[in-house]
Amino acid sequence: MDEDEYVMTEEQQRIHDEKMKNLKIRTASVIEMLKETYFPGHSTTAKRVIERHLIREFGLKPREATYHGGLIIDALHQRGIIEHVPEDTARNALFRVNLRVLQKA
Repeated sequence: MDEDEYVMTEEQQRIHDEKMKNLKIRTASVIEMLKETYFPGHSTTAKRVIERHLIREFGLKPREATYHGGLIIDALHQRGIIEHVPEDTARNALFRVNLRVLQKA
């Protein structure tokens, strides 16, 4: 085996699988929260809303919520559920919730 070749140990694989499972659970929870909360034309600072949800629902600490919230925002963005608001060029922190895609999720 080459030194450049990287193979996960059984423990690393278990940890990776656990992280992915938790990401799916948390993402599903955030999607449900968005379905209950948002209405047509509504924009949000998704980062803050998602972080607060993770702290409240999963008991994460603020730093953990920031890390996991970023992963969830990436997942929602890839699925087309949220998208950047074009007018928010300065901070690029405002997101629009795509309700059509959200309702199908």
